Amino acid sequence: MHRKGMDMEKILIVGGSSGMGLALARRCLEEGAHVIIAGRSEAKLCAARDGLGRPGTLETAVVDISREDEVAALFTRIGRLDHIVSTAAAIEGAYRLLPEVELKAAQRVVESKFYGPLLLAKHGAPKLPPTGSLTFVSGIAAYRPAARGSVVAAVNAALEGLVRALAVELAPIRVNAVSPGWVDTPIWELVAGDAKNETLAAMARRLPAGRVGRPEDIADAIRFCPADRWVTL
Repeated sequence: MHRKGMDMEKILIVGGSSGMGLALARRCLEEGAHVIIAGRSEAKLCAARDGLGRPGTLETAVVDISREDEVAALFTRIGRLDHIVSTAAAIEGAYRLLPEVELKAAQRVVESKFYGPLLLAKHGAPKLPPTGSLTFVSGIAAYRPAARGSVVAAVNAALEGLVRALAVELAPIRVNAVSPGWVDTPIWELVAGDAKNETLAAMARRLPAGRVGRPEDIADAIRFCPADRWVTL
């Protein structure tokens, strides 16, 4: 039994093998959508596929969205789509104080959270119907940057600027960005290391809800953007 909402629609979720992307894939499958989860790691995609089940309506695709040739080949291979979502973020090594920032780490963030969405829009929009959508995940760092977060703050802000422009250029295709707050996902292992649980617990005490978000919470917010036929940034 599936939840009503995205029955028979085809959705590509880049970053769908873990965290918010994986939770979104589960939601969409429950609603009867045909889902393609994509990412750089074949092993993670296979593990996610096994965990999600539903082999008749689930596909996997290995792709590095920072490489235009791979993005173009992906869309040639999968053909028509209804929606595209990207939760991808390669931030390993990027949360550093300015004197410790390495350019290669900063470039990886730009490639995954700016160039990647740009290429997904360039090559993916022609595969979408007028009722289709693109949804990207930015982050609270764009508005409330912290020490060590200069690179991530800048890239999230740039992504939101890109989304606003694409919403105008690609209309009536809808383009949105979802900006999560503090969410317990594997990415925090890169940000806080062994202090992940302590860091998230401290933030939970400051939040009105008394807890940080879960991937499922944000999956519902992301899902709203493709499912609603009016919302665009």
